[in-house]
Amino acid sequence: MWEYARYLASRGHFVTFMASRFPGAPTRERLEGINVVRLGSIYSLWLSTFLYYIRECRRRYDVVVSEGLGGSRIPRLSPLYVKEPMITEWHQVHDPLFRAQYPRVLVPLLNAVERFTAYVHRNTLVQALTEEAREAFLRLGFKPGNVFVLPVSIRNEWICDIRPSVTTQPTVLWLGKFRRYKCPMHIIEAARQVVRQLPDSKFLFVGREDDRKLYRLLRDATREYELTKHVEFRLNVSEEEKKDILRGSRVLVVPSSIEGFGIAILEANVFGVPVVASSGVPPSVAQDGFNGLRYQFGDTSALARCIVQILTDNSLHRRLSENARRFAEQFAWSSVGRRFEDLVTSIVNEQRKKDSYNSTAKRVRQNVG
Repeated sequence: MWEYARYLASRGHFVTFMASRFPGAPTRERLEGINVVRLGSIYSLWLSTFLYYIRECRRRYDVVVSEGLGGSRIPRLSPLYVKEPMITEWHQVHDPLFRAQYPRVLVPLLNAVERFTAYVHRNTLVQALTEEAREAFLRLGFKPGNVFVLPVSIRNEWICDIRPSVTTQPTVLWLGKFRRYKCPMHIIEAARQVVRQLPDSKFLFVGREDDRKLYRLLRDATREYELTKHVEFRLNVSEEEKKDILRGSRVLVVPSSIEGFGIAILEANVFGVPVVASSGVPPSVAQDGFNGLRYQFGDTSALARCIVQILTDNSLHRRLSENARRFAEQFAWSSVGRRFEDLVTSIVNEQRKKDSYNSTAKRVRQNVG
């Protein structure tokens, strides 16, 4: 959402981005041409959004873009009070995420919340990141004519960085937030099998400590399986450090139970790093035999085999690497941003036509009366 907003701001549009607070951050600031407003915690953002909209936003904007359901935030249910045309960003059908992330007893309730939230957003335009997601959203009750596909983007400066990965070292990378539904533990289990065949292989976990308990479990499992010489953890790296890590990696592994898209795949692919992805990743993003290999989610033996295959088969790695770079170039920020701007512009123009027609009709009725 930030990248879409950044593109609109770069084109001269007036953009306000509302988010939750975090320690040390100002309530209001201007970043990359965007007016950023931070109000409320992730648990109270739904209420602070409503109050801020009523107080400062109503009738002052042409389009509202809202996340329908995401993270640990309580849904904002924006269509209940927003009167402007709306675009809803919906990342994925969340049932697999709920099952992996939360206690089993809560899953039916969370699924009910998702269905209710989808019902509230049913009359808005709904963004799907992939064609697979668009098809799945129809089962949530979204109207077919309202769901459109627009992918994530990768910044142009990443694509312009033409120094691809050239490492021949058997380095395996996992990149993301430490959250249960992303299943990094599956890589630890697969690593035991990989190390038996490739004793010099290295596994690197890079990300944010979103779930401290999971992070501790991963470190404990590393010691229990006697993998401390093969596994390294790095937290909160900078963008430049991340680029260097990607250049030094042979393969990226995405073992998630579900991914709406998986932007880490693009970040790896742009450097020519192929991916090993579970069946929870959209097939159009991680294409088996094209920019990576796929395996059935949860099958850690199959995961290990895919990792070994990419690490040892230089011809396969070279082909996947070349395809990966071409694949990532399709998602350049300027190209995807332009498509989003075209969509927003068409929405605004359509709404202005309706407003003009209604205004004319109202004057006609008054004159007739």
